Amino acid sequence: MKLWFKYAAGILFGAALFAVSPKALLEDGGALASLAEISLRIGYYVLGALLCVNLPIAVFKLYEEKKFWDIGLRSLRFFILSIISASLVGIIAALIALPVRVPLLSDTSAQTVNSFGSGLLAIFPQNLGAIFLSVGGMAAPALVFAMSIGLAMAHDPMAARPVANLLDSFSRILHTINTFMTEILGVLLIPLSARALYLVTTSLTGGIYASFLAILAIASFAVIAVIIPLAVYFLSGKNNPFPIILSGLPAALAALASGNLRFSSGTTVRQTRENLGIKRRYNAILMPAGLFFGRAGTAFVAALSFVIILSSYSLLAISIPNLLIIALIIPLATLAASASLQNGPLAVLTLGCGLFGKGFENGYLVMVPIAFLLSMTAALIDALWISAAQTLAARRLIPRDMKAPKHFI
Repeated sequence: MKLWFKYAAGILFGAALFAVSPKALLEDGGALASLAEISLRIGYYVLGALLCVNLPIAVFKLYEEKKFWDIGLRSLRFFILSIISASLVGIIAALIALPVRVPLLSDTSAQTVNSFGSGLLAIFPQNLGAIFLSVGGMAAPALVFAMSIGLAMAHDPMAARPVANLLDSFSRILHTINTFMTEILGVLLIPLSARALYLVTTSLTGGIYASFLAILAIASFAVIAVIIPLAVYFLSGKNNPFPIILSGLPAALAALASGNLRFSSGTTVRQTRENLGIKRRYNAILMPAGLFFGRAGTAFVAALSFVIILSSYSLLAISIPNLLIIALIIPLATLAASASLQNGPLAVLTLGCGLFGKGFENGYLVMVPIAFLLSMTAALIDALWISAAQTLAARRLIPRDMKAPKHFI
């Protein structure tokens, strides 16, 4: 049975469960809400270990092939340019939609987000052992350490060969576990979908965000149906973009239903191998680069929201200098927030508002009531883009054996 069918079935069963369940079960602390949180954690249980084990062996092997720096630098450049472009698309979409206002709330609070400085310090902790104890999806410190191991192995290949063999075996074992996780993800999506629908309906109460959410839906549909296919078409050498995009459908469904890119990333790793035919050593470089440097959907949603928030304070604030500042701030804030895989558009807005200043530091609070909807939209676009980008970031250097769509998992 196809993965996308299992995931779609899980989402539909979740919708039915939402329809018949008492709301108390779906509220914070309720049985279904707790089950959804457990399902979320099971979904990304092996992801961090998989990424950290794959990376050093990939660095070691690609160094032997004299491809590591070319692939690494090209993929970083590709992904960073993609979040800059996505930020510009979000700004343009917001400008087309103006005037749209969101309510300026004063009694809302949100979780704090680490500053740029504290985020960098977390990557290089005082105690090396702390990188394995990080919480909240802060995988960047462990991945930096994993890459350091890979570079050290490449420096002395003979001494590193036994370690490389061990890591390769461990990688295969973790991929087997990840395959099992992706197979049961449809079941995990049942409580997650029910909880997601509860959060969505709760945030829509009163209809005060109706105009903004309509613009977000239209703009996101345009990105998914028009902009991403056009980008894939031109970047893939004017080939049919839809097989590449459809290869990422299972991860996109998982990301949409959970609102969590981390939850869907294990599926992205599997479909990259089994649908796109990209080997582990290439995916081990491209996947972390996409997760931490290429979250185009997050940048798009944050940029659109930022301009709408700014215009809600005063349309006079929408000036060319301010728009240029936003076009610089949002990509920087996206890169900083992506150090934790748990962060979404709200974290980017929090950092962006702080960097923008001008009395606008708390502007992100107006989006707190619909934070989950923003996360769902961003995770969907992120999952589609990161999956498709595996074939685009350094396509001339990465061999692939893509299956026909009828043979996709």
